[in-house]
Amino acid sequence: MTTTDTQHSWESIDAIATAVRSCTACALHNGRTNAVSGSGSPTAGILIIGEGPGFNEDQQGLPFVGRSGKLLDELLAEVPLTRDDVFITNVVKCRPPDNRDPLPDEVAACRPYLQRQMELLDPRVIVTLGRHSLLRFYPEGKISKDHGKIFAWEGRILFPLYHPAAGLRNPAIKQELQQDVLRLPEALQESIRISVNQREPEEENEEQRNETDLQLVDSLSSQTAEAENAEAQLSEPILKNETTKEQGDRQLGMF
Repeated sequence: MTTTDTQHSWESIDAIATAVRSCTACALHNGRTNAVSGSGSPTAGILIIGEGPGFNEDQQGLPFVGRSGKLLDELLAEVPLTRDDVFITNVVKCRPPDNRDPLPDEVAACRPYLQRQMELLDPRVIVTLGRHSLLRFYPEGKISKDHGKIFAWEGRILFPLYHPAAGLRNPAIKQELQQDVLRLPEALQESIRISVNQREPEEENEEQRNETDLQLVDSLSSQTAEAENAEAQLSEPILKNETTKEQGDRQLGMF
């Protein structure tokens, strides 16, 4: 993964969370109840990135715990995965007032945290939820066009999805989310291919990691095959805003 140097070198995911909780790098800290660093497995091969905390997230200090979070859990279960299998965070770690879009200086202030999370987690697949998260990695992207596609990005896979909040508003988008998320095993499989073909293993456990993740892919693929066949879902080929204020959830999506 290509990274840029930062002024910080937190040594663990927990150390980042501690720093986030006391952060005053931008004005968002003035109105927060809790900063939301992220949660999930510190060894996850899948990193899920939303835009920012909503009301419920700010209250509980955890990502995706409102209605959008419930839908996210349902989507992961269709793969099937749980929160223990992934790591979930956001582009910004504090709730913007009235769930507005984060400002450029707020995104910049949180960038070192997200950057270091990616370095420590070293995910195989980065799942972006919604427009703002996608643009962080793919400035030319458009969520309405690129959702559910599998992109190579700096030695790993970028997998954009609609934000779950958009699915709550629009049944058609919810259906697309349900179809798109079932491509996660395929995205993970492609990330392993990239790892084998392009990366130079620097640690003895890299081969073991590939074997472990291949077992996960086989397990997920076998469990999703029946659902894919039953619904006759079609796959896209691998490719080399609107904001509504509703207390409790980020309302994202560009159509």
